[in-house]
Amino acid sequence: MLEYTWSPATGSDVNDIVAMAQQHFESEIDEIFTPDTTALARNITFAVVSQFYMPATTLVSVARDTTGKLVSYTWAKTGERAPWSDDSMMSVCMAHVDMTLSTRDRLRLLIDQLSIWEQFAINTGTQIICSTTVRKEQDGFLRLHARYGYDVRGSYAYKRLP
Repeated sequence: MLEYTWSPATGSDVNDIVAMAQQHFESEIDEIFTPDTTALARNITFAVVSQFYMPATTLVSVARDTTGKLVSYTWAKTGERAPWSDDSMMSVCMAHVDMTLSTRDRLRLLIDQLSIWEQFAINTGTQIICSTTVRKEQDGFLRLHARYGYDVRGSYAYKRLP
């Protein structure tokens, strides 16, 4: 079983995050968007800086194995609102895992992410978590959300916290 540790991302994680996104997920969006590693690196860097200076606004967490290899990361931001409500919402921007890992390890990392999001939302007083996916193969990801109390609607999963 994979051993790993989650921690807040720092600037030194940005290149590994971009490499993972490029290796495992670029093909999921390249028919719609033009992948731009410079834009992703810039946006992740801004998120890491926001997490440091305005910790209640942004979450960027990385999981590294015992060798220091990046095996997963997640990025979310608070302060979002749906157009039809003033309820505070957290949007999950990224939920990536190393796709070369076993299904069991990938599942564990995603379950960790669900827990990390919920704890961050509670800590920041955020009422709703919104997680979406653009992946073509999304059924398992969305079933996992449903198992953990999310209301799945299309490729969106919402969870209202007490």
